Amino acid sequence: MSIGSFISVLSVALALAVAQAARTAVVLESPELQKTHSKFFKLLEARGHELSFFSGEEEQPLELELFGERTYENLVLFTPQKALGSLRKSDLLHFVEEGGNVLLSASKKITKVQREFALECGVEFEKKGNVVLDHVNPIADEDDIYNSVIAAKDFVASERVVGSLASKPKTVAFSGVGMSLEPNNILAFHALMAPATAYSANPVKPITDKVVASDLLFGNQIGLVTAVQGRNNARLVFAGSLDLFSDKYFDNKDFANAEFTDAVTKWGFQESGVLRMTNVKHHREDGSQPAKMLSDANRGDQPITLYPDAEVARDSLVYRVKDNLTYSLDLHELKDGKWVPYKADDVQLEFVMLDPHVRTTLTHDNKGHFSVTFQAPDVYGIFLFRVTAPFKHDEYERFIPAAYPYYASAFSMMAGVFLFSVYFLFYDGKK
Repeated sequence: MSIGSFISVLSVALALAVAQAARTAVVLESPELQKTHSKFFKLLEARGHELSFFSGEEEQPLELELFGERTYENLVLFTPQKALGSLRKSDLLHFVEEGGNVLLSASKKITKVQREFALECGVEFEKKGNVVLDHVNPIADEDDIYNSVIAAKDFVASERVVGSLASKPKTVAFSGVGMSLEPNNILAFHALMAPATAYSANPVKPITDKVVASDLLFGNQIGLVTAVQGRNNARLVFAGSLDLFSDKYFDNKDFANAEFTDAVTKWGFQESGVLRMTNVKHHREDGSQPAKMLSDANRGDQPITLYPDAEVARDSLVYRVKDNLTYSLDLHELKDGKWVPYKADDVQLEFVMLDPHVRTTLTHDNKGHFSVTFQAPDVYGIFLFRVTAPFKHDEYERFIPAAYPYYASAFSMMAGVFLFSVYFLFYDGKK
């Protein structure tokens, strides 16, 4: 499966339309950032974003939710060294759980709340004091004595995330902290990685053998900008450099900071790489339609009841075992504000009753129409059609919140047995 197709298929379960004026809250470390990063904000406004700025000096504090509804579709956090005011980690997580998108930019420092929020999303920023260094190919800067302003052009191979930079890489100026991912985390990926000659370390501390053996990151191991897509299709972009979005590098034609940040925020704010599923149909291969599970005819000989139909919905459709079934749908991808036919060879259909009994790949006509014909299994039951890229076993939560009481009872039982064993073995009964 190609990386580009995989990233897009993650969105197939929920097609999202981009509003004409997406509401975007921007939390700034200081009001001056509106001037030093003005070109980035103008870029967002040109794409139809309605920006609301907050720097902690407003009479009306930022509220991400009002009366149970999100007040913003997107949230930009440009506050690496300043507390988020009334916003807590739980508020940020709830915003994401409700489908909100987040762009978080760190710097050479990052607050504890933002670090923990990133960790909850599967992204681990380097420890305090570490920055990305490159002594081989640094960018000349009179204020930089540690070679911490680096030239990066190792992008993820997906035009849906980084645009034309995926095939024609250009240099991006970066100065800040790196980050890493768990190897089995397929919901996150590095959109921009450090060059092979870079490493992450504290520039004012010596690099000992112990440091090298424990946690020193080199080259492409270091993520400079990381993207995450949740199972609810909310998207997050974590950047290790606030200067990445500054006018200083937007104005410099030697760097592609403007092009890169434009592309990656389009993906992060669901303006690209989004799929829409329409015209879903299924029938027998010969074109005949399935029968309904329960008849719509009223039975005059039956008593009036307020109870619903047992076990199945009245509109449930019935196929016979071993019927040849045809399933079809239309998939379109959002590009430059328009829906265009989606083309991929790895879209799958699952025929599910608890577990998938059939999993097959759909074919397409290059016009966005996908279809497949398969034989229903010789198994009686209620099945579901699912179009998806199946999750692996290690993508699910390790501990389920609803099961916490059972975890507590198990551990308390273990503790009780241990204490009883100690008492039974060592207490001799003498006073």
